[in-house]
Amino acid sequence: MINNYLDRSNYVKGLLLMIGKDKKITDKEREFLHDVAEKLSFNKKFIERAIDELFENEHLGNEPPVFSQKQYAKVFLRDAIKLACVDNELSSEEFVWLQSIAVSNGLSNEWLKNELKYYLSGKHSNKSPELKIKKIFDTV
Repeated sequence: MINNYLDRSNYVKGLLLMIGKDKKITDKEREFLHDVAEKLSFNKKFIERAIDELFENEHLGNEPPVFSQKQYAKVFLRDAIKLACVDNELSSEEFVWLQSIAVSNGLSNEWLKNELKYYLSGKHSNKSPELKIKKIFDTV
């Protein structure tokens, strides 16, 4: 379980920055972030405010999140891929963001491309995509 506050914060912050990469925030992206934030015990009002103030918040920075364990980075990237594609479009800014996170966490570009190919192949369940972060919580 991600019980490290910094890892949990990086998870939410990284996804928050992801939804801002294409300069638009959809209801599906908002809902996705709320689901993750709830799973990581973040206050709903805090997350809603963070989403609403995303483009004005100068304190968020733009550094890719770095996690304490590669396992967390992999789980994060799988959820980030789902979030990036929730609007049925992966922008070049979103792809570059995913690459920077992979590199910052010691994951190869090949690993990321394989994950993207798998997701885009449609072999996963599109009907009700399960958050990968849930698997970490379910193993505890």
